[in-house]
Amino acid sequence: MKYVFRITSIIITFILSFLLLTITFVDDTLLEESSYFKTAEEIIDSLNANIQINNAKYFKAGWAKTNITPPYKLPLAGYGARNGVYVSEVHDSVWVRGFVFDDGYKKYAVITLDALIVPPAVTNKLQLLLPEIGYDLSRIYMSATHTHCSVGGWGDSWIGHQFAGEFNEQIVNDIANSIILTIKKSEKELSHAKIGFGSYHAGRFVRNRLVGNKGTTDPWFRIIKIQKEDGSIGIITSFAAHATVFSHRQMKYSRDYPGALVDSLEKINNIKIAAFCAGAVGSHSPNINGSDNYEKISNLSWELFSLANENINSIQIKSVKSMGSLLFDIPLREAHLRISTKLRIRPWVFNKLIEQSKVYLSLLKIGDIILVGTPCDFSGELVNNIEFNAKQNNYDIMITSFNGGYIGYITNDKWYDLKEYETFTMNWFGPYNGSYFIYLINNLIAIFI
Repeated sequence: MKYVFRITSIIITFILSFLLLTITFVDDTLLEESSYFKTAEEIIDSLNANIQINNAKYFKAGWAKTNITPPYKLPLAGYGARNGVYVSEVHDSVWVRGFVFDDGYKKYAVITLDALIVPPAVTNKLQLLLPEIGYDLSRIYMSATHTHCSVGGWGDSWIGHQFAGEFNEQIVNDIANSIILTIKKSEKELSHAKIGFGSYHAGRFVRNRLVGNKGTTDPWFRIIKIQKEDGSIGIITSFAAHATVFSHRQMKYSRDYPGALVDSLEKINNIKIAAFCAGAVGSHSPNINGSDNYEKISNLSWELFSLANENINSIQIKSVKSMGSLLFDIPLREAHLRISTKLRIRPWVFNKLIEQSKVYLSLLKIGDIILVGTPCDFSGELVNNIEFNAKQNNYDIMITSFNGGYIGYITNDKWYDLKEYETFTMNWFGPYNGSYFIYLINNLIAIFI
């Protein structure tokens, strides 16, 4: 009997010790009282004193694209339900699309990938490669189309494996090298240009998948139009609906509706390249009818194409008087991967599950247009406040997700305690981040105004 009691005591002690080592309470310290928020305030104050935006000598633009469909087998990234199964075939090829802008002082690049995200491992590789061609990460603005049917193998961690399958360093190197190649090709096409912005209501094609009609959406289909002196046009588009028309049952490479959209746009006279950046896709999914997923993609891309085709010629282009960029490393609360409303896994455990990611906001000012890149699935419910403030100062804004870091979902704070995928499973850094990101973005934009 004593032996049984001793064994039982040892087991209980082991379980309690394990729980104490791996589980702790959620930190619900108010945003303004948190140390990371105070650190952010200090950094922003310093930036306000030191950032200068120079007048442009001129404005030149060039663009190019590179096919990144791998000739070797990879898992298909996008859905954990695929369990890392490898791609069966190519439905349509995946690409890097790029734009280079030159203001006479510096060159800047906008890059978008036909991929689930811009993988953090690719960002780490680019930090080594960019100086070799005269750039650094602060002048490279990145986003992804967020198709859930593109290359996997880029996540070297347990969580990365869930979404992208078994790690393969070759695809990391190939994507990074393709981005460098696209920048070089774009530079060869530089010539004098002007730029314009348009936004068009497409609210009936997007829905709030998190809380339905209880929440809001970002309904705008946004277009940046770059026109060279020879009349050739490049456009950068953005929309907030997740590129998830295809489900986990699709096992072919596909760019989903963003691919069909840019393909159709590139058939318009004088449009030489069209790119798509996932907008504030957090909480948002496509709302479109069709007999099957292929028809839904066709219908959604056609509706957005029609909006662009009807309005592209009326977008007023202007000379660019100033440019600038900013990379802001985001101070964050400790990791909060929750197991209940009040309990979370300790940060050291979370850090074992995920690869380390550079966490930053990226801003690019091109004349009266400001692009804001976020390291997350950024919720469309948060856009209105930011856009309102920008428009008050006569700036147009395009907010995009997946800028090269990744920290999960950033959603409206009032939904934080909902036990849903976006707000519970994928909300990795605690409460109040919706308000925090609005604060950061508004204050960083103010530096450019």
